Amino acid sequence: MQFAARDRSFALFAAVHTDDPFLLDSAMRRFDEQGAAFGRAREALLGLPLTKRERALLEIQREQTRRTIPEHQRVIDLLQAGHRHEAEIVLVERAVPAQDKMILTLTALLDDAVARTKAHVEDLRRVQDPAGLFFVVLGLAGLLLTWGIFVSVSRRTEDLIRRLVGATERLRASNIDLKFQKQALDAHNIVSVTDAQGRITAVNDRFCEKSQYSRQELLGQTHRILKSGRHPPEFYEDMWRTISAGKVWHGELCNRRKDGALYWMSSTILPFLGEDGLPRRYVAVRTDITAIKEAQQVLENSQERLEQLVATRTAELAAREQVLRSLTDAAQDAVIMIDASAAVTHWNPAAERMFGYSAAEMLGKDLHMFIVPERYLAQYQAGFAHFARTGEGPAIGRTLTLRAKHRDGREFPVDISLSAVRLHGAWNAVGIVRDATDRVQTEERLRQLATTDTLTGMCNRRRFDEVLANEIQRAARYSSALSLILFDIDHFKRINDAFGHAAGDQVLVQLAVTVGKAIRSTELLARWGGEEFAILLPGSDRNAARILAEKLRLRVENQVFPDASHITCSFGVAEWVPGDRAEDLLRKADDALYRAKANGRNRVEIAPSRAEPA
Repeated sequence: MQFAARDRSFALFAAVHTDDPFLLDSAMRRFDEQGAAFGRAREALLGLPLTKRERALLEIQREQTRRTIPEHQRVIDLLQAGHRHEAEIVLVERAVPAQDKMILTLTALLDDAVARTKAHVEDLRRVQDPAGLFFVVLGLAGLLLTWGIFVSVSRRTEDLIRRLVGATERLRASNIDLKFQKQALDAHNIVSVTDAQGRITAVNDRFCEKSQYSRQELLGQTHRILKSGRHPPEFYEDMWRTISAGKVWHGELCNRRKDGALYWMSSTILPFLGEDGLPRRYVAVRTDITAIKEAQQVLENSQERLEQLVATRTAELAAREQVLRSLTDAAQDAVIMIDASAAVTHWNPAAERMFGYSAAEMLGKDLHMFIVPERYLAQYQAGFAHFARTGEGPAIGRTLTLRAKHRDGREFPVDISLSAVRLHGAWNAVGIVRDATDRVQTEERLRQLATTDTLTGMCNRRRFDEVLANEIQRAARYSSALSLILFDIDHFKRINDAFGHAAGDQVLVQLAVTVGKAIRSTELLARWGGEEFAILLPGSDRNAARILAEKLRLRVENQVFPDASHITCSFGVAEWVPGDRAEDLLRKADDALYRAKANGRNRVEIAPSRAEPA
């Protein structure tokens, strides 16, 4: 039983680590044969006179086998679906440990048998002649030799698996690190990367310069090392709750440098999700806004005093105003102040550069009429009317990303931080405005990288899974039709072998373009993995999906691919029925695709409905 279990694991390892379909079939046959041998050995063992403990161990082994079989089947399903990398992860992390537990139980059973044999030998030694004793000892030696061989092989197998797991983990970590390095932001931003537990794994030079900590002091630490004490615990709880849910967090954060001084950051934290949809890394992009916050603080703290001291401290007021003007004139961000009628009372040089209007053109003018896009004008004016009466509004005390309008008519995103200041009994608004074009474009690129297949430009499997879940909910709610097509390129390995992987990549790109042009805008094409693609068809039943699949099959068959001449594809079609989960629909389409392959390739197969035989 031990050797059958071991050989079964070796067969599954061989299946996971080959691209050749013939070697894969051979490995799977060997896997099934060793499973049958394991079952026969167990039945034979159950027929022997066993002790109570040995039967208990066999019962434990039966339960462990029951838990191991689904893990093996999961590996096989992933292999058949073409997801070899995911199959390797399930094999190493789940199937092999479950198999090891079962082998340990069999080893314990063998140990009991050896112990019982030893006792039996002692009995025979006392009652049998020397010749009989010789044969008993010889049998025991053979049994012990067999057990020793098994232990040696098991240890070597465990060592091999441990080294394989270690190598796999190191390779995966290296790939992830490389991916993040390729997404580095420009040098003037303050960037850090943390793992899923919030431990710092990478920082750029600007981060070290601003915090005054060396890279060696920061790596392995959490951002608590920079905690200023200026934010309540709820602030950090909300931040962590947002990013751990896979959402982007924006906000202003006060940190403490190594020398104890405080500094303010405008922060964006972007989670990168793994295949399971959970965050694996967090990238934080920050910009120093200390000067802006100081200016804002000066505005907020000084205006009340200026009102009280205006009669007796005119000179001091003038000095403060000069300091304030110097600060705002030197600021890289626009500093704008408007009175209760929305008329501009302050417009610094950065505002001139950002919006294209000079201070002379803007002072005394209604701000909204110049920089707010027309479609938002009524909404902004209504909100400002409420602010002018109460000094309150949803944007006060927060940093928001909004759309603004330049003098030349183009629109662009801005980050705006608003404060309310009461002057002469009326509410005034002070805004610190920053051009957010670079940040928004960077975030959009990051979002695209997280949801788009880099080779074909189609959506990736993660994005496809999200859309599929939403469409199933929609179909269930409105009783509408929904179908799925899975297809892949026949004998794609031969294309790579004959023309090279670069040519194979071009075939995948051209195929994606061809299919993308042939489907409706409401239908979603995704690269499912390797040479396999998926099409989601909301509002289409399986007959409509079959017609489209046949149309695509003929188009591909008749098209010339410059890098590989002609290719063909096999298609599997399935229709969602009430009660189907996403995995049920995918399984039906995958089964149909498998039948298309088995029935000669370059054909369309349809998954049967529940009322039809398979």
